[in-house]
Amino acid sequence: MISNKHTKIKNSANDLYDIYTFPDKLYEYKEGHKMTEGINNIAVYENCFWLLDLILNQQDYPGLDCEVQNWELQKIENGLFDLSCSRENKMIIHEVKGLQTGFYFDDFTIMKKGNIFCLPIEKELY
Repeated sequence: MISNKHTKIKNSANDLYDIYTFPDKLYEYKEGHKMTEGINNIAVYENCFWLLDLILNQQDYPGLDCEVQNWELQKIENGLFDLSCSRENKMIIHEVKGLQTGFYFDDFTIMKKGNIFCLPIEKELY
């Protein structure tokens, strides 16, 4: 079988920001929420506070009353993304489709544990 040497490699924000393996300072955010060092750095350096705001704005939807929410932003084509939320069992409970943004990465996963936003690599630290 011949492979295509031009296959696009996924560019994941979580792969680049996977260095946060110890508990650190929590940063205050909106409405009593906090964020970890990893989330703060991505939000600042990748200009994506809009994503945290969008997640907070979705909290009134049915089914989003669970303690742990896994939010995954995935590029579907240039500048167009889908955002999905799943429970710990990977069951998708909410979706926002067709978001237009200039976000650099192809995908990004954020965990919301109670009132704390964290990276998946930080999930056991908080």
